[in-house]
Amino acid sequence: MDTKEFVDHLFSEYEETPELRDFKEELLSNLEARIASLAAKGLDAKEAFEKASGELGDISVLAEEISLRKKQEIFQDAYMGIRSYLKPLRVAFYVITGAWVILGVVISLVVYFTGENQSALEAFWEPNKKLVGALGVLLAFIPLAAAAFTFLAVTQETASRYPRSKKRGGWYTLAAGLLSFGVLLFPLTYFATDRGLMEATATLIPCFIPGLALLIFLQLTEQDYRKPWARARYEKEARVNRELWSDPVVASRFGMVSGAIWIFAAGLFILLGFVIGFQFSWLIFVFAVAVQLTAQSVMMKPKP
Repeated sequence: MDTKEFVDHLFSEYEETPELRDFKEELLSNLEARIASLAAKGLDAKEAFEKASGELGDISVLAEEISLRKKQEIFQDAYMGIRSYLKPLRVAFYVITGAWVILGVVISLVVYFTGENQSALEAFWEPNKKLVGALGVLLAFIPLAAAAFTFLAVTQETASRYPRSKKRGGWYTLAAGLLSFGVLLFPLTYFATDRGLMEATATLIPCFIPGLALLIFLQLTEQDYRKPWARARYEKEARVNRELWSDPVVASRFGMVSGAIWIFAAGLFILLGFVIGFQFSWLIFVFAVAVQLTAQSVMMKPKP
């Protein structure tokens, strides 16, 4: 193995980038200079290479903490920076879409708090009129913004993912528009009509359900857009998790902790339901989920 092959082998697990090439060239230059220095002292080419590469190997093992910061800077600049993938035109569309959302929210708040041809007493006793007006404004703004943000997001190359095609991005955009329109149309219909829930539920048929079906279809037919380094990292994390949870001691311990959390949550739900009312006691399950996730994260920490 010559010096170049040796240096390439040291970084074989990383994706090639201009920054990494510069780092490897600097390392190669130092290695060749060391080999030349050893050869000048009387060592033959093979002995000089073995000694110089051995020294480098010792350094790379001992100085992993030193080199790690350098590697992290290289790979963070190469992979983790989203700014290098954002073109000015795309940034402008993000800003315009965000401003469109803010404008819609502001107008809906103005409509809600001012009302139309309502006295203060009428606004107090008939809040649905103002709520319907605010929801109507949001219905004109939010679906368009959701569709635009979705298209920008799915067609955007990131540090860890390649962009989807514009055609597939268009299908995601349609799904997001239908879903957001249906989500807002449901409460608007509920508060605006006398039939209430029955008529509001019917509005899910033309918008929400087709949008949800399209989104599910897109997800089930999705390709893997992750970049090689992200895919390798995911597979490594998945392998570590499989090894962790395949341990019967860890699995049984987590099962007992999880069971205790939910038994306690169920008992507290019933107790608080009779004390403060069941319309509020369901919040205990939100805290139970948070506690379980915290317990899981603690148990997944690697042993020192």
